Formats: sequence, C-alpha cells, structure tokens
Amino acid sequence: MKNSGKKENVLKVIYTLVFTSFLFCSSFSATAQIIPNPPLQNTEIHKTLFAESGNLSILFENFSAGSMPPSGWKREVTNQNGTWKIDTIRQHSVPNSASVYRGLSCFGLQDEWLISPYLNFSKYLITVPKYNNIFLRFWWYSDNYVVANSLIHFNVSISTNGGINWTKIWTAKEQGAFPQYEFTEKGVPIDLSEYRNESNVTIGFQFFSNTTVQAIAQFFAIDDILITTDAPVNFTCDVGGPYAWYYYRQKDYIPWGVRFHGEVAEGYNPLLCHWLWDFGNNKTSQIPLHTWNFYEPGFYNVTLQVTYQNLVAFDNTTVYIFLMPPPDLTVELNTISFPGIQAKIENPGDYNATYVNWSMTVFLGPLKLREKLVAHDNIINNVQTHTTASIESKFFFGFGLILIQIKATPDNIPGIDKSFSALKFGPFIISLNQLN
Repeated sequence: MKNSGKKENVLKVIYTLVFTSFLFCSSFSATAQIIPNPPLQNTEIHKTLFAESGNLSILFENFSAGSMPPSGWKREVTNQNGTWKIDTIRQHSVPNSASVYRGLSCFGLQDEWLISPYLNFSKYLITVPKYNNIFLRFWWYSDNYVVANSLIHFNVSISTNGGINWTKIWTAKEQGAFPQYEFTEKGVPIDLSEYRNESNVTIGFQFFSNTTVQAIAQFFAIDDILITTDAPVNFTCDVGGPYAWYYYRQKDYIPWGVRFHGEVAEGYNPLLCHWLWDFGNNKTSQIPLHTWNFYEPGFYNVTLQVTYQNLVAFDNTTVYIFLMPPPDLTVELNTISFPGIQAKIENPGDYNATYVNWSMTVFLGPLKLREKLVAHDNIINNVQTHTTASIESKFFFGFGLILIQIKATPDNIPGIDKSFSALKFGPFIISLNQLN
C-alpha cells in the first residue's frame, strides 16, 4: 500500500508538469461586474447650483500678487495702523490672503474698505433664462467672540453707481457660529442675479470697529474672491465621493492620507486646469489628484473648485474617517467556472469599498511549481455595501490541479487575500476547497 501511494504521488507530479504546457500557452484578460443590491450607505451629497453647466468668471482675486490694493482694486483707509493688508500667515490658498487686524499699536475708529474694480454685469446677460445667474463666493476667517459681540463688523455691500450709494448684501454676524480660526464659505455664495442688468457694479468689503482703545485678536481675513455667471458650455468637475475611510488605512499610502479622485468634464486636460481643494480641516491643495491625511476621526466637508482660463466649475462631498475596523471583504470562487476563472467579491460592511484593485494568480499543482498572474483590474465603480462584484479571467485551456490566489484591495478599507485549490479540466475549472 505504501509503494502504491508513492507511485500515485510521482504520477501526480508528472501529471502537473505535463499540464504546464497547456495552462500557460494562452493570454489572459479580466472583467468585473457589479451586482447591485440596495446600499445601506445613503449619505446625502449637496451639489452646488452650478453642477449642470459651466460657469464664467467675472472676477477672481486670491491676492497672490502680494500687492495691496490688488491691481484694479481700491482701498479706502480710515486708520492707517489697522487697515487692509496682505496676510502671509492666514491664507486659504497659497501664498496670501487679505486681512484687517487690530493689535496693540492700533487706536481709534476703523472703517476700512476694500473695493473691487468696476464690473459690467449686463455684458454677460444671455437671453436663455437658465443663464442669468450671478454669484459671489469668497472664503473668510475670523474669531467667533469678536464677531458675535460686535467688537468688529464685517459687511459686504454692492454699489451700482460707482460707490456713491451702497446696499448691504451680507454680514458675518448674521451667519451665526462659524469654524473658529478656519477659512469657511458659510453664508456664501451670495446671489447677485437681481443686478444682472447693471453695467457699473462694485463690491465693497468693509471692516468696521468703533473701539477707540487698543485691542488684540480683532481681525478678519478673506481669500479667493470669485464672481461667476452661468456659461452655456459643459465645463464641470466631479469631486468624487462620498468618501468613507478606515482611519488606519490612510497610513498605507505615501504620502499618508485619503486618496481623492477628482475629474473634470471630458475634453478638458486636467493638467491645464487650476485645482483648489478644501478638505474641511483648514487645509487646501492645488494638486489635481491628491492624498490628504486626516488626523482626527469624524465628518469633513470637501469642496473642489476647478478653473480653466475663464471657466469655473464647483463640486463638493463629504469624508467620514471612522475608527472601528469594518468586516473583511469576502472572496468566493465559483463551484464551476467556464470559460475562465470566475469568482465573487462581497462587501458585507456598511461602507463602500472604493477603487478595488483585484488580481488572480495561478500556481501549478500542490507543489506550486510555477505562478502566473492571469487577471487583474480595478473596480472603479466601487463595491457598495452588501453588494457583490463578479470578476473573471479570460478563457485558458489545461488539465490538472491548480492553486488560485485572489487578492482584492480597496482604497479605503483593509483588503483580502484568499487561496483556493481547483481542478482544471479543459475549459472548465472545478473548485475543490478554500485554503485560507
């Protein structure tokens, strides 16, 4: 009986070696198909007003030139020691912002105005009603206490007669609590559409303080001022998401962090566009495809602004950084596969598995005499919560025992690595058992 067993083992090895000439003589490709079920993850995404069309920039100022006032702007100064200046410390986008600061050397009244160039809104008027909107956006930064207690006032006003008369259209105090010492867009964009027929428009940013004694920490900063109107062109951007990332998964990338997958409308080269990401944690980036590390778990609002020449696009989403590890993905090899290797990746957790990179590797026989990567791809559309993705290699021919290794690695949650023994019989693959 022992001798008979040895002969069987020798025959099995020879059988496997013969099988080599059949198994690896063909080329392979891969496919993946998502089988959707109703997802549990249902985060509401607030899309901007501009998602379905392009936007034309009427005015953009980010103070990057470092001059005060910027070219074409006007500054009205009441207190030389506490008026608008270029700020290299507080900034939404590098390198500068504009700010007013009341410090120990500042005494007396402050009524400091930063006034835009003259703007002709009427020349952008398009007869199609959809394209009559005009919006003002900007990012602002201050201290909750000084705003809430009226130690300072920050107002935005509009004039249609060269600055003779002003109409107040926005105040910081009316926005309620805002992120402390962080740039925010709370309360904006401001709808200026009722002024679409005006040809002599100026926008005034006013800092007012009636304190007559010295003070500290009374300041206000603004950055990335933008006025847009609708444009009948398809220039849009997609911020991706909503994103949900396991906190420790961030450390699997260099540099560490969540990988964002922003896109612009087809036909526009993303490398020729100017990108401005805001990650909701007082951090920004101007890199198209960006990785950012979130040091604290929680929810963050992420916004994206992309410009191409004088076209502008916006989008936003959320990022949820969670601490509790999600359940592992599962991989199941079909009992019988035809014509190639067919398997399923299932996501049993409550977070979408995003940008799942998967691969199939085949080894010959129990001795693993040779290995070959037979299929690999990315599931770009994600494996949503409680759904299954079908993956498959191209047909290949052979006979004998094989070992199949399947790996699935999402961007945002831990991956899975499973091995299966199977029997290859011509065009058929019969699953025998899972090895790990």
